[in-house]
Amino acid sequence: MGILKRIFRKKGATIVIGVHGLDNKPSKSLLRRWWKNSLTEGLKKIDGAPSHFKFEMAYWADLMYKKPLNPRIKDPNHELHIEEPYIPEPIPSPKIRHTFWHYWKLAYDRIKETIFLSRNGLANYEVLFDMVVKASFKDLDAYFNSDESAEEKLEMKAVKQKVRQRLLYLLRKHKDKRIIILAHSMGSLIAYDVLSQLPEQYEIESFISFGSPIGLPVVREKMARDHKWDYKEDTLLPTPNCVHKWLNYSDPEDHFAVFNNLASYYSPNKHGIMPVDVIVDNDYKDWVTNNAHKSFGYLRTPQLAQEVGETLGLKRKNVWQRGKALLKHKKEKKDSSFSGDPSYSPVSSD
Repeated sequence: MGILKRIFRKKGATIVIGVHGLDNKPSKSLLRRWWKNSLTEGLKKIDGAPSHFKFEMAYWADLMYKKPLNPRIKDPNHELHIEEPYIPEPIPSPKIRHTFWHYWKLAYDRIKETIFLSRNGLANYEVLFDMVVKASFKDLDAYFNSDESAEEKLEMKAVKQKVRQRLLYLLRKHKDKRIIILAHSMGSLIAYDVLSQLPEQYEIESFISFGSPIGLPVVREKMARDHKWDYKEDTLLPTPNCVHKWLNYSDPEDHFAVFNNLASYYSPNKHGIMPVDVIVDNDYKDWVTNNAHKSFGYLRTPQLAQEVGETLGLKRKNVWQRGKALLKHKKEKKDSSFSGDPSYSPVSSD
């Protein structure tokens, strides 16, 4: 892409595209609103961050589940009950009284995640990985599992293609804009797969993964096999060439992101870009479910919001303020007394 086109793109509109993760979700419109609300909460913590931005959701839960989760259903034992709704900060003290069965389910899920996803857990062994995925992670099984009959393989392949197509459609739709991708959990796997196949004219300003499982050994091996890349235990997977920045956010208590040092598992792309890992605090740990993996908590962390705010473009000084700053800068330079940052710009970062 030429310099002029690149400059024009930078001055144009920016779009934020979200890619959700595992399990059933509320309707597309509700989940989109909750993600945008969460990100807006984070941006309010950053001085000068824009309060308005364009946001779209690469929604794919409807490909896996017949009905979305329903906020009107209050019975915690109902399959469409929303266990972890969007809750603005600060997280309140839980007032929900769950049944013994519900607490047992929460404990079982936590044990399953810890055993399966820990650094020395089952995720290091493909056969055991596939067994647990098939039994407990329906979405991941549909996307990954290759140990099926010919008919089932065709069905699974169709699901994978449809999931990827949802994101690809939005990238094509907004290819002339500056693109920020927010990818949570399994959404980061989907985004990585799509970005790895994109031609370079699709320039992604920021690829932001959070609560990502793509550091897991077997996941990396399966992704390499899917893309027909040679893979050994110490093989580094490539950073997509269309990406200009890759930030990976994780909470230390998030079991899905326990292999959170992606910089150790992914090599730089042709532009020298590779993952930058950032530790954050997901405040959904304070909710009744004690979930450090929740997307809403990640989206409003100040570290993630800072990156989004900078890519969106923090509020600029008006013409008068910029002109005044520029004149001051020139005068100080002429007097040989200027000792500021050589990368100084009249655009404020405050």
